[in-house]
Amino acid sequence: MKPGICIAACLVLLFTGWARADTLDEIKKRGEMVIGTEAAYVPYESIQDGKIVGFDCDIGQHFADKLGVKVKFVDTEWSGIIPALYTKKFDAIISGMTITADRAQKVLFSQPYAEASNMVLIRATDDTIHTAADLSGKKVGAQLGSAGSQVAKKFEATLIAQGKPGFADTKLYEHYPEAYADLMTKRLDGVVNSMSTLMVVMQQQKGLYKQVGGIQDIKAWVGMAFRKDDVAFQKFVDDEFTAMKKSGELSALQQKWFGATFETPDRVPDALP
Repeated sequence: MKPGICIAACLVLLFTGWARADTLDEIKKRGEMVIGTEAAYVPYESIQDGKIVGFDCDIGQHFADKLGVKVKFVDTEWSGIIPALYTKKFDAIISGMTITADRAQKVLFSQPYAEASNMVLIRATDDTIHTAADLSGKKVGAQLGSAGSQVAKKFEATLIAQGKPGFADTKLYEHYPEAYADLMTKRLDGVVNSMSTLMVVMQQQKGLYKQVGGIQDIKAWVGMAFRKDDVAFQKFVDDEFTAMKKSGELSALQQKWFGATFETPDRVPDALP
C-alpha cells in the first residue's frame, strides 16, 4: 500500500473510532436503557403477572434512575444471550451471569454483586448423597450453557481421573425449573446451580430439597456483562455498585430477594472458575 493511502486509511479508522457513540451516551440520548435477561432464573429474574421482576430488575431500575432514563428488560434465551448483546439487541446483560474465565474473554464484566458458588440440589429424602463425590454413577442435571453445566462437566472429569465412575447421565435443560421438576420425580439425582439461587428454591418449596457442597473448589460471583469496548458504561456501573455496597442498598436488595446477604469483592478476581 502506498504511504499516502496508508495514512488516509489510518485516519479513517481513527475517526471512526472517535465518532462511535459510547453506549452510555446512547442510553442518555434515547432516554431508555435496554437490558438483556433470561426471565426464568428465580430470584434474579422471572415473569410474574406478565412482568419481569427480580433482584436483577431492581438493580437495573437503580441504574436507570441514576441516569434519569426508563429501563426495558428483554427476555432472551440463555444460549444466545451473549451473541444478542453483540448484535445490539440490548445495551448490557443483567441476568445472574456467573463470571467465568471463558465468558471474560467474550464480555466485559462489572465488579461482582452476588455470590454464585455452585452447590448440588438433591431431594430431602435422599440419604445416598452427602457430598458431590457421591454423584459418581448418578444422574445429574443443569441448564444448557450455564456455569453449573461447566462445573458439573469439570467435576465429572475429576471423578474419572480419580478412577471413579463418572455420572450415569448428564441432562441439560433450557431452563432450571425443568431440572428441578425432574429431580423431584427421580429422573435426576442432583441439579448443579449457584448456592444463592438454590437457597430460594429451598425456601419456596420447603422440606422438598437440600443442598450439598464439594463440587467447586473456587468461589464464583455474579456480574453485569457489557460489550468489550463499553468501558465508560462499565465504570458507571462499578461506581454505582461501590456506592450501593457502602450505603447498604445492595445488601438490602440481597436480603429482599435471597433472604440473606453476601460479601462481594470490589473487582473481578484474578482466579475465575
